[in-house]
Amino acid sequence: MNLTNIKYLYDLMDKESFKFFTVYDHKGSPMRDQCNENYSVDDAKNDLKQFLEFNSGVFRVEFRRSKNNTPTTKNYSFTIDNIIQDPQDVSGIGNTGMPMDMMAVIRAKDDKIDSLQSEMFANMMAAMTKQHELQLKNLEQSYAKADDGNDALMQTAISALSGMFGGGANIGVSGLDTITPEIKETQIHTTTENNMVDDKRKKINNAVVRLIEGDLEFAENISKLADLCENNPMIYKIAIQRLDQIK
Repeated sequence: MNLTNIKYLYDLMDKESFKFFTVYDHKGSPMRDQCNENYSVDDAKNDLKQFLEFNSGVFRVEFRRSKNNTPTTKNYSFTIDNIIQDPQDVSGIGNTGMPMDMMAVIRAKDDKIDSLQSEMFANMMAAMTKQHELQLKNLEQSYAKADDGNDALMQTAISALSGMFGGGANIGVSGLDTITPEIKETQIHTTTENNMVDDKRKKINNAVVRLIEGDLEFAENISKLADLCENNPMIYKIAIQRLDQIK
């Protein structure tokens, strides 16, 4: 069923000087018949506008040039959709002043954004995994051959972490007991703020040691995470949020 824009009917009435019309409901029953000869085109338009203002539904509007509508009368028929929606109840939604359907649209949009963020994060992680599949085997072989694999790997991790958390070369590379004498000397004379920084470095140092023991591709992963933090902060924040959610 083809529908006609209501504004087109008014333009057509002006153009063709239509002032006689009949409006039928969806069952074909006549609801309004304008046959007043004294009406001007504007009067007829106002008559139709008033009918549509107080009647909702799908209607067939037939224009004719004569007052009487006989079986031989030529009619110009158009179907219109004049569905009038009642104002929505806005009670219970605070002082936003928005109708319920608008609130539903906003909620749906928020849900869509959350879904897209989750999908984007999942795709990012899948791409990283695929990208480093082939490197994993070479990395494992390098660990097996290296005499000081852990120290070298720790130094790589510290380099990556330094850009993310403000750490530096002063963090030990072989566990908590390897903090340099320079830091120990500083600890004696530091303020409370510096002690907090040192505790932060110890926490990073401890976490790196644990990750090295449990993740054979830790060097690659931590480097990619640092690159992500610098080059795409938004994705990095999403990743951290997802980690918080799965604690």
